[in-house]
Amino acid sequence: MKLNPEQEQVAGHVTGRILALAGPGSGKTRTLTERTGRLIRGGVDAGAILCLTFTNKARDEMRQRIAGSFGQAANAVFISNFHGLCGILLRKFGRPLGYEPRLTVIDSDDQIDLILQIARKKGIEASKPQARLLATLANDWRENLGDDDALEELASGRASHEETNIVRDYVRLIRERGQVDFSGMLSETARLLRSEGLVQDKLQRKFRFIQVDEYQDTNRAQNEIVELIAGKDDNVLAVGDMDQSIYEWRGASPDSIPRFIEKGRHKTGSCKVVKLGVNYRSTPQIVEVADRLIRHCLDRIEVPFSAIRPPGELPKCVGVETPDHEADAISQNIQKEIREGTQAAEIAVFYRANDMSRAVEQALTRRQIPYTVVGGGSYYDRLEIKDVLAMLRFVCNPKDGISFARIANKPTRGMGDTLIGRLESWAEQQAADLLTALRRAPEITDEHGKPLGDAALRACGAVLDIFSIGSSGRSVWSIADDLVTRSRYDDFLKERYGEKASKSAPPTATPEYEERKRNVTELLNSIAVYCRDHPRADLADYLQSISLYTDSDKADDARSVRLMSLHASKGLEFEVVYLIGCEEGILPHHKAVSDRPERGLDEERRLCYVGFTRAKKTLRVTWCKKRQDVTSRSAAGKFKASRPSRFLAEAGLLSAAEFEAAVAEARTAGGPVRTHRSKG
Repeated sequence: MKLNPEQEQVAGHVTGRILALAGPGSGKTRTLTERTGRLIRGGVDAGAILCLTFTNKARDEMRQRIAGSFGQAANAVFISNFHGLCGILLRKFGRPLGYEPRLTVIDSDDQIDLILQIARKKGIEASKPQARLLATLANDWRENLGDDDALEELASGRASHEETNIVRDYVRLIRERGQVDFSGMLSETARLLRSEGLVQDKLQRKFRFIQVDEYQDTNRAQNEIVELIAGKDDNVLAVGDMDQSIYEWRGASPDSIPRFIEKGRHKTGSCKVVKLGVNYRSTPQIVEVADRLIRHCLDRIEVPFSAIRPPGELPKCVGVETPDHEADAISQNIQKEIREGTQAAEIAVFYRANDMSRAVEQALTRRQIPYTVVGGGSYYDRLEIKDVLAMLRFVCNPKDGISFARIANKPTRGMGDTLIGRLESWAEQQAADLLTALRRAPEITDEHGKPLGDAALRACGAVLDIFSIGSSGRSVWSIADDLVTRSRYDDFLKERYGEKASKSAPPTATPEYEERKRNVTELLNSIAVYCRDHPRADLADYLQSISLYTDSDKADDARSVRLMSLHASKGLEFEVVYLIGCEEGILPHHKAVSDRPERGLDEERRLCYVGFTRAKKTLRVTWCKKRQDVTSRSAAGKFKASRPSRFLAEAGLLSAAEFEAAVAEARTAGGPVRTHRSKG
């Protein structure tokens, strides 16, 4: 396919600094590939070209495309992600900084362990959450190439003076040991290039042409590495899109692109900017909706956004009553699309948070539509969900030894594998169930006639107390709620996923604990809805229905619908995209907005924009008028009123009148209503 005029400008560029502002679906990889080939055909040594990406997948794709288009000569092009390049440089040239060729890289767990070790030596009893915070400070400090004052400013309000000194000691210690962590790979490479002129000169002579993909995702240390290798010739091409910067929360900055332009003008007096605004992926209607939304972001470089595909159907926005109604409507539409010829793998469902997949998974399974959860396991494959369902199965069938073994010792109560084995053996010999074995535990002896000890009998009594609840005449929700409470399952989650400040202190909440606790609440609330919709159903009926959802024998991946978070959708494309849960507090996410009021809101808007622009032909967006409260559980399956996301109004998917009517309805129903301001 022939390049368009803007792509031609990039592919034909040889010397000097150039920025390609590449909108979604604008053919940037093809343009990069073509430019690389033209440099080689024009006489540039392939080994003099450095291509930097962010992921191994992107690196491999670029390598395959270049080799496929331009043959074996292109294999000499140095293609790497940033960390891969930095590892090579530190091992090869890092001896002046104390790094040997057998340099070891420590991961995030090692980071935390070392920080805890340093704290203990200082007489400070730190918890893992504190150590994780200090590791984040250390990473942010170095990735931003900050000095000592910068660390103090960064730590202000987040860490004490003593904790800040732990960060300093951590950085000093790994340097002394000749070790490096992932953030250190970047900052130490920048330090190496600044301090060792001979190394910098050697790299500048070798890599005379630099190409960097996804430049909006770079941090200051990565920017500095590029600048130091580029040198005075400044033959560097950056490809990026400020509108797709969605990783600021982990160190990337959309400001990288304006800084790139300014650096070029400062070094050589110029930076050519080419805007790749022709979208080859989506219909004009999808492009128009996405463009309308992104214009509300502040401090962006505008790229004229147009589509080349023939017109298609208008993107649709629908407000439904609850997530279950939302999922049912989506699964019905997906079933229809597949029957009409759309490949299942060309259909995707996006959501802001992973725990939102539950209702969609259920609805797809009911209609026997295969699906794959991308970037995370199925809701029903999560440990805590399997545990609660195992409790229900054991109450329904006390002979179910698999379910019993799964949950008998959660939390730890002395019911170990040996004791469980003796109970199972006795039950099998007596043709009895395991509840009977627990009741008659004092009668159980080993092969030598020795009875169970006191600790074992106490454990049997504790488990018996949990499961001797009876299920006749009770709702499934009341049984499940009772089991979760009586088993002290929350204690197990804290025991497994909480953190201890000291050996004697009880575990405290962590983000992972909170997420798993919410998943249990989500399951209990979904059971409450099941009971409401099936008032005569008993426990066996529920378990029969749920067995469909927990069947892990999924169909071939190539024939399955994709489910994924918005963050996981970056770089992908699908014929049909459903974006669910577009409600205020979810998208934009309340935490992102509260933590970083202005920048967080813009990043959430860019995240929504990324979701819209993954769609090639069909975009359907949904929001729920009511959503269950995952912070509490009740037999009624308590719902809270919600309102549509402001992004739907900004994109024109809802008219001003429709949006205001929905806000008024939520206010009347007692839902959270916030006013908002936006650009435009």
